[in-house]
Amino acid sequence: MLYYQVGKNIYYTNVEALAAFTKDTSQSLELKLKYKFIDNPTLWRKEPPLHINHYADMNARVLRDRYDRLELRYSGGTDSQTVLASFIRTNVPVAVHHLATSNISNFTNDLYEHNKKDFERVAKLDNVTEFKAHHFNDMTKKNFEKAIKHYVGHVGTALQNTGMAWMMGNDNSTFTLQIPENNGFVFGKEKPHLVIKDGWWNWTVNDSMFSDCHWNYEKGDMIWFWFSDDVPEIQIKLTHLHIRAIEEVARIEKIKITTQWLEDVQRADSKWYNFILAFCGYEGLNSVLNSVKPKLSDPDGTRVSEYRKYNDEKGITDLYAEYGQEIKNNLRSDLYELGHADPERTYVGEEVIHVSGVWTKPIPIRPVLEDMLPKTGL
Repeated sequence: MLYYQVGKNIYYTNVEALAAFTKDTSQSLELKLKYKFIDNPTLWRKEPPLHINHYADMNARVLRDRYDRLELRYSGGTDSQTVLASFIRTNVPVAVHHLATSNISNFTNDLYEHNKKDFERVAKLDNVTEFKAHHFNDMTKKNFEKAIKHYVGHVGTALQNTGMAWMMGNDNSTFTLQIPENNGFVFGKEKPHLVIKDGWWNWTVNDSMFSDCHWNYEKGDMIWFWFSDDVPEIQIKLTHLHIRAIEEVARIEKIKITTQWLEDVQRADSKWYNFILAFCGYEGLNSVLNSVKPKLSDPDGTRVSEYRKYNDEKGITDLYAEYGQEIKNNLRSDLYELGHADPERTYVGEEVIHVSGVWTKPIPIRPVLEDMLPKTGL
């Protein structure tokens, strides 16, 4: 689904790509997504005329016709619920699977219990063929060691805290079920990210946006719902909606758009985050799942701190810290971030707490309105 290109060489993890870039920074460094429409810049210049739901529903029907079975990786949040809404509108049969770390985190367990009645309602929908909740029972140091060896894409602190590590490191993967060969495993990936370059709005995405959905399946394909060569309008329409939403926020705040403001307003902890999502047609299953509260990026940090405590107890944090030494030895110092380790753990000193993301090549969409830019421009 994605890979990294450094000069003419291809890599499948960000650490390998950043290490190669460190050796020769004169080379280009770029994230590549395996979709043809992305490399057709003329497609992006004109906003598709119909409602975003029209293109989402087109894609739902394409997937129905292509696969014997569709399985939606479902949290009930704005991404996966909006995908499910498209399957409901089109009456496309879909199996809904929910992954929970409720045995690792009290916060996650409480969240699951809060949403349980709504999940039961989803399970009764006519087009939902099954609803299964997978509860992660354990994530041992051995599991995580396997995950580090097998992961592809972006590694960062998120690798400690998502189901991706559990799935890649666990021998009893839920993906080895007795199911037909022709499966489509659907993820609600991914919203566009905007930057301004030479006075133009540009589309781009970062590899960290996909850090929880990189594994390979024994049977079937992984599908990022909002990317499609069959319906390229779906991502392009989202991008134009995203631009118009941010322009509206700038008008409401009566400000000029700066690089920092643009970055901040797109963060999950921005006060405008839900406004932008709603403008683009996203909606969670309920008010909690429609908020930043269940996300790892929640400013309160409750879920992350519980995961970290669990990882500390299991020795996973120390293992990641050891892996961080390899990162420190092979990557340029500005490509990762250091923090001090907890002195109560066996590993002491500075450890890698963040690895730089890698961006796709920006695609120009349209000029930014002149009255929205500072006089110096962007």
